[in-house]
Amino acid sequence: MANPHKAKGTAWETALRTYLNEGLTDRNAQVRRNAQTGVNDIGDLDAYPFTGEAKAVKAYDLAGFVEQANREAHNAGAPFGVALIKRPRKGVGDGYAVMDVRTFRRVRARLLGVDAPDD
Repeated sequence: MANPHKAKGTAWETALRTYLNEGLTDRNAQVRRNAQTGVNDIGDLDAYPFTGEAKAVKAYDLAGFVEQANREAHNAGAPFGVALIKRPRKGVGDGYAVMDVRTFRRVRARLLGVDAPDD
């Protein structure tokens, strides 16, 4: 029998990929779902420069989600991890993209074209 939690997670990953790819015609810029790799998991979504960890759960563990996203970004060789969390009874665009402040500072520095201080 299929696992309903896994099916819910897979549906969220697919919805995220579809939403994030809307309007992107450059195939190199498109978000892709990653195959699960076990102990050295590389996250659910390759959204370079981000690795996305998709979560469609009732109880939020923000610290755990962000730590997992950062660990998996490291495993994937991506500079930034982000937890992409489904918001109950809302559309994909109303979900949450969560990162720690350290990652936010690094993303902001990259967008501004300056070096982020080392942590």
